[in-house]
Amino acid sequence: MSRLQRSLAGIAVVLSISSPNLQADNLKLAVGLALPPYVISETNSGMELDVVREALKLVGHTAEAVYLPFGRVPPAVTNGDVDAALTVNESSGLDGVKYSDSHITYQNVAVSLAVNNFSINQISDLSGHSIIAFQDATKYLGDAYASMAGANKRYSEKAKQSKQITMLFAERVDCVVMDINIFKFFKAAETQVKTDRKVVVHEIFEPSNYKVGFRKQTHRDDFNKGLAQLKASGRYVEILRKYVQ
Repeated sequence: MSRLQRSLAGIAVVLSISSPNLQADNLKLAVGLALPPYVISETNSGMELDVVREALKLVGHTAEAVYLPFGRVPPAVTNGDVDAALTVNESSGLDGVKYSDSHITYQNVAVSLAVNNFSINQISDLSGHSIIAFQDATKYLGDAYASMAGANKRYSEKAKQSKQITMLFAERVDCVVMDINIFKFFKAAETQVKTDRKVVVHEIFEPSNYKVGFRKQTHRDDFNKGLAQLKASGRYVEILRKYVQ
């Protein structure tokens, strides 16, 4: 092997080590759940969207959010209109996708004002209380919750989750049921009523771990590497804390 050939071979080895992905792609990501602070469509940002973008950037890819009605996400992935879908898991009904490691967790809770001193340690304890939950909560929170809601004449759901905060602190409802980060986000943004009163967070629901569903295994594997780097560096936690404390 000549000196030139040895030099070129050495350069190739260095490039293969230093570059996380020599095939950089711009990935279209289907976003069917645009829920602040996870995804904020108005600013094209949010803790989940930022995590995915930065994880992909670490391995050489860029990402473009494609906002769709939730029901259009599966066909968009299946037909190849997008490269991946956010906020999904194995129960989402997506055919042929490669699921990533979990990148975001939703933790639904019940929240009440501390002054009321409610004893709520399990779902059945919500019976008899006035409750406002997020839209379609009965579809996502299990049979015991759906049964409680069906028997509770003072149970209702709201599509606009900021209204849950207003009604809780205005004492127009006993409890709200929603994700803890969504609660914190809208509580900080509330302007109609004072939100400085102490609350009790009743952790009576199991967490929901979500993933990114990729069409290509190579993109999934790249994302997992980037996500691991993001978490190891501490940047993952920084992103979350940017939106909620």
